[in-house]
Amino acid sequence: MDKQKILIVDHDLLVISELAGFLWDKPYEICLAGYGIEGLEILRKEEIDLAVVELHVEGIDGITLLKHVKEEKIQTAMLIMTSLRSAELGEQLIKAGAASVFDKPIERDVFLTQVKRYMPPQDIWKTRFEVFLEDHYSNPDLKFEDVMRYFRFSKSHGYALFKKHLGKTFRESLREVRIEKAKSLIEETPLPIFDIAAHCGFRSSSRLNEAFKRLYGMSPRAYRKKWTYA
Repeated sequence: MDKQKILIVDHDLLVISELAGFLWDKPYEICLAGYGIEGLEILRKEEIDLAVVELHVEGIDGITLLKHVKEEKIQTAMLIMTSLRSAELGEQLIKAGAASVFDKPIERDVFLTQVKRYMPPQDIWKTRFEVFLEDHYSNPDLKFEDVMRYFRFSKSHGYALFKKHLGKTFRESLREVRIEKAKSLIEETPLPIFDIAAHCGFRSSSRLNEAFKRLYGMSPRAYRKKWTYA
């Protein structure tokens, strides 16, 4: 499995070198940026799991960077570094979207503890896609373009992510979720097949019937009858 990525954004090369040194023997891929705008472009283009950003980095500062991440729905945990020790500032940064704030100079053990605590699970994209499908499967008009807008990635990048993390395409993944939801309703409720089809995002009971047969070798009605008398 690919290494998780950490982005370090700071105009001080000594700080960048120090933090990178703390991580050199850890199972992470490290990306570096000396300016806020450079860090933002990396966040837009790369799958960054965790970003460590100097509050007063040149170009775009930490607060502005947090605003962009929030507005653009960039799925990256953000840690902010600052030499200004202020509880009020810390609260402001957390409200702006920072996962955590820690003081400079940075101690190695404190830094590694923060990284370990806020690094998302290894296969966070799998979880994100599964949650998205769970939340939207009942929409019969759901298209991959909706996924692209939600996660803000290109079509080619999104196709690759689905295949990589779910082992199948978006369409295959969506159909599988819909069929499994329909199967549960067939087993647990007396709802008519037509209503189940509509509830699960199928445009007609015939489409549910076709997809269900392909997976289970029988129609939804035949499955319900078999399940009832099993």
